[in-house]
Amino acid sequence: MRKPKIVILGAGYAGITTTVRLQKKLHPKDAEIILVNKHDYHYQTTWLHKNAVGKLNNEQTKFSLHQLIDQKKVQFIKDTVQSIDVKEKKVYGKDQIFTYDYLVVALGSEIDTYQIPGLKEHAFSINTLVSATRLSAHLETEFLQFSQTNQETFPIVVGGGGFTGVELLGELTERLSSLCEKYQIDPKKIKLQCVESESTVLPEFDLELGEYAMQKLEARGVEFRLGITIKSVATDQIKIEQAGLIEDIPARIFIWTAGVRGNRIIEESDLPTNESKVEVDAHLTAPGYPNVFVIGDVASVRDSEGKPYLPNANIAMQKAIICARNIVALLKGKQEMQDFTFRNFGTIASLGKRDAIGVVFRNKKIFGWTASCLKTLVNYFVLYEIGGLKLLFTKR
Repeated sequence: MRKPKIVILGAGYAGITTTVRLQKKLHPKDAEIILVNKHDYHYQTTWLHKNAVGKLNNEQTKFSLHQLIDQKKVQFIKDTVQSIDVKEKKVYGKDQIFTYDYLVVALGSEIDTYQIPGLKEHAFSINTLVSATRLSAHLETEFLQFSQTNQETFPIVVGGGGFTGVELLGELTERLSSLCEKYQIDPKKIKLQCVESESTVLPEFDLELGEYAMQKLEARGVEFRLGITIKSVATDQIKIEQAGLIEDIPARIFIWTAGVRGNRIIEESDLPTNESKVEVDAHLTAPGYPNVFVIGDVASVRDSEGKPYLPNANIAMQKAIICARNIVALLKGKQEMQDFTFRNFGTIASLGKRDAIGVVFRNKKIFGWTASCLKTLVNYFVLYEIGGLKLLFTKR
């Protein structure tokens, strides 16, 4: 008798957590589990702002999938997903075709350019390990080249003052001083700006936390420009609009952190989507396809007020846990599956090595060193969840 086949697409937080949970709950005779990912490693997305400025290297951020999975229970296949045909129950990779009985789609997100002219060509991003590493190398190159000129200013612009943008600014402000020292550049020549469309930074948090973050970063030399719309991006400048006025801002380096969308493969499939994501049901399955689970950044789940939760590692891993439980329930012939309910333990944004802000537990606001320490603990808890104690002791 043929074993049911479970195919998991993507090894981000959602995909790897699902894989680890299934391999713990199932015996090899229960099902064939296949994990498909374009890389043979998982990387910590929540650390990418550190990679982007050169504080962490690739080896400190990525973890071999062979280290995380039980190869007696899970077959890992390195391949890039090209398309999904849910009607035929097939996934087309670059190298081979996968059939399945149960599919877990956890392909993650990609940059949303909002069709801003020139942004895709000229902006840097930090949404993947590859893009963060590219930015880190570019920073070194630009500082070296600037040190060999007589130019008066070195303009760096970050587009977006949300969670990702603020964490990047926190790391940049600490890293720039060492880069200036290394390349013998006067720190006063560095002009670091952040442009944000909202009237405050960190709209995910309340005003007090946003103001705290802005004041701390302004004290380190960041200039915030709020209520800004980016109209276009060129090699050395960006065009902005504020209150109907158009202005060109010099930008030797422009970093885009303001927009992400679900993987385009989802929209191109037969899965019903809304704004590049699948509105999953309570069991995290796609409407009309009870054998297709959609989790992570490509799944839209709404709160009690009907607002979609913002994607992050916490909610991705919680989705994965319920997804794994429900797949096990189906395999064991149980009629009832568990509904997904997001348990919000809080959110913390770092502002560098020793400073952070956050909301934890019952909307308790935390600041400074306390928040920073808790952020570190959360990072290591995530490592423990996906790899156990061995991951904590083998990677620092």
